[in-house]
Amino acid sequence: MIRKCLFSSFVLALAACDGDKPPASQVQPPAAPALKKEGAEPSKAAALLRGGGSYEVVEVASPGSLSVTVVFSGDPIPEPAEVAVDTDAEFCGHKVFTEDLLVDKATRGLKNVVVRLEGITRGKAPPDVVTVANRSCSFDPHVSVAAKGTKIQLENADKVLHTTRPFLGGSSLFNASLPAGEAPPPPRPIPRTGVMEITCDVHKWMRGYVYVHTNPYAAVTDKSGALQIDGIPPGKYTYVAWHEGLGEKKGEVEIVAGKQAELKLEYAAPK
Repeated sequence: MIRKCLFSSFVLALAACDGDKPPASQVQPPAAPALKKEGAEPSKAAALLRGGGSYEVVEVASPGSLSVTVVFSGDPIPEPAEVAVDTDAEFCGHKVFTEDLLVDKATRGLKNVVVRLEGITRGKAPPDVVTVANRSCSFDPHVSVAAKGTKIQLENADKVLHTTRPFLGGSSLFNASLPAGEAPPPPRPIPRTGVMEITCDVHKWMRGYVYVHTNPYAAVTDKSGALQIDGIPPGKYTYVAWHEGLGEKKGEVEIVAGKQAELKLEYAAPK
């Protein structure tokens, strides 16, 4: 260390003797962050997802989109049935109907089917928050999608006490009490992927689902059986369709830059 100080200039000697640090002119600036859309900051959910090393938020050049229609085959077309209410009957009675198989009579569209794209590791930012409300003694929406790191916001729109208990991977994440008329608790991050089942300890019939994916390229069909996924990087992908009672379907779809791919799926009546 003494020899280095003697053979260096005064400024370099001070720098070298002080912890052997290089002069400022030799310090390399930190690497630039991954390319992002100008003026947009990555969401907190995206940061958590990216921190796991499985997904990176970037600007997608010439993205494509995917339009999916899911129909139900078989007769008769099922109709929602009224659920027997044994708790808070004065408020919940005659408001609760089955949601496990919802088919539009006009289009045969199947509601609450999740379609996800596999293998995308770079692309648009996932949502920061997904909201699940207790409404009319049911979970609203019945099925939603999120990405790992997205936060779940719980709400109670009813005039009775609810609790919301999510299960993921066979274990309970937490159990939140939601008294009527009180402010909701802060949103909580979803720690891992999988099908999250949501229950209410007060009203045993209540069930909801949040499908947590590795990337934000997933969506849920509406009452007509349709969904749209935008901002997709061009390429060939495996798609997976999931329904809570009818299971999964898999296939491949190609996304072309600047164009919309269309996919039509069919679920048969359960035997």
